[in-house]
Amino acid sequence: MRVLLIIISFAIFMSCDDKNEEANEYVLTIFGNTRDNFSKLGEEKEYFVLFAAKPALSEKDAEVLLKSSRIDFRADNGIFKFSDYTVIGNSINFKVLCTENLTENIINDKLRITISNSYFSLEVSDDLKQAGSDIRYEYKIESEVTDSYTIPAEGGLYNIPIRSKRLTYLNSNLAFEEPYSLKGIRYVSSCVNIGWGHFDRIYKQETTGDYIIELIAETPYNIEGDYLWKVILQDEEVPIYTLNLLHTQTPGEEYYIGGITNYETYIIEE
Repeated sequence: MRVLLIIISFAIFMSCDDKNEEANEYVLTIFGNTRDNFSKLGEEKEYFVLFAAKPALSEKDAEVLLKSSRIDFRADNGIFKFSDYTVIGNSINFKVLCTENLTENIINDKLRITISNSYFSLEVSDDLKQAGSDIRYEYKIESEVTDSYTIPAEGGLYNIPIRSKRLTYLNSNLAFEEPYSLKGIRYVSSCVNIGWGHFDRIYKQETTGDYIIELIAETPYNIEGDYLWKVILQDEEVPIYTLNLLHTQTPGEEYYIGGITNYETYIIEE
């Protein structure tokens, strides 16, 4: 336990029977766990301030003096809050409270306690810190088309609307989700043994988070052998959306050779 000590000395002139002046010293000492940071999840800690005087005052006299004084608590940045205090003897008991830290940064503030009356005005202070929270982001893609999509034999142009959202996790708990740009996300198009007229791309809509995956498929389309057409959105190495595409064969057409293999990957820039 760290003890913060402040000694404030000054003279109070009092009328005594012998008309002598008596000098007084006052000492405020904060006790409590001021060494460890407050929890990132929010915490309540108990503190107390001891009031002492020279020449010494009895606890009863000290209590009378404190209860007749104005006692104020404040935090410079207003981050931390304080419970109602109680005065017992020469001790001022109170609690310091903070809510969950909504940032990754350590929160710094300063506690100040002021005691004032017609004789004196004293202040004691101490640093307050709260640990930074763990914040993690994930993407979520919403669409009526997920996993796979079949293009009919006649081919053509097909648009698949998707909506991108970013989920914010605060200390492992989902805090909120919001429509979010795909800027910085990787777009991957993998094509194996598909026709020359097969293409895909992604483009942005006017509303934040709204996109279109555009598919173009030629016809007739009849190729023998393995077939792969896949679109993937990746947050770094983590797939957040995968679409397996199948273009059905054209009835009545003979197979022909002329498929292509293509792998395209790029970062969405908008």
